[in-house]
Amino acid sequence: MFEVRKSVRRFREDPAWEYQGLVKVEYPDWNPLGYPFSGGIFHDRLRRVLRGEVAGRPVLLAHMSVTSGRTRVDQFSIAALDLPLVLPDTAMTEYGLARRAGSRARPIPDGPWQQRPAHLVGSGKGSVDLVCADGEFGRLVATEEIQRLTVEAGCGWRIDRSRLIGWVSKYRPYEEIIDLAQTMAAVTAAFPPAVWQWRDSS
Repeated sequence: MFEVRKSVRRFREDPAWEYQGLVKVEYPDWNPLGYPFSGGIFHDRLRRVLRGEVAGRPVLLAHMSVTSGRTRVDQFSIAALDLPLVLPDTAMTEYGLARRAGSRARPIPDGPWQQRPAHLVGSGKGSVDLVCADGEFGRLVATEEIQRLTVEAGCGWRIDRSRLIGWVSKYRPYEEIIDLAQTMAAVTAAFPPAVWQWRDSS
């Protein structure tokens, strides 16, 4: 936590970034029904929020916590990038991180008519879990490069309409969350061209 506090002090004084100590998450702007928010009871707050740019994209960096069980509090760091259009609910998560999130946590919100999301990639050490509301779209983004980026970073990411939310466990210094944001920018750059012509058919 000491490294986190030092990082907060450094970035609060950096004019390239905008800092807020506590931000209430407004719904439906952010959807809590998916990773990492669904790993327990999420109390509508993002902590130590930093806004700026990474790889030329607007980004939000923050810490968050969820309560699971009676006393356990799980901490996460997130990096959220804006996308140019709304895309199907999708979550790709490094295998170990998906297991730690718990079997009851929903990777993505329930789809239309509460349909069962498509699970598209098998699980195992050194691999990812991929869950998508639209099987065709999920297969499109399940490229080897995107899976490799996710595994190497030990992270998860979720498409929340026109936002890409990357997440890792524990409160991390901003320098590490910026690394996560750079991974999210690389994932976005690796999306096949057909992603950017996608039209929601629901």
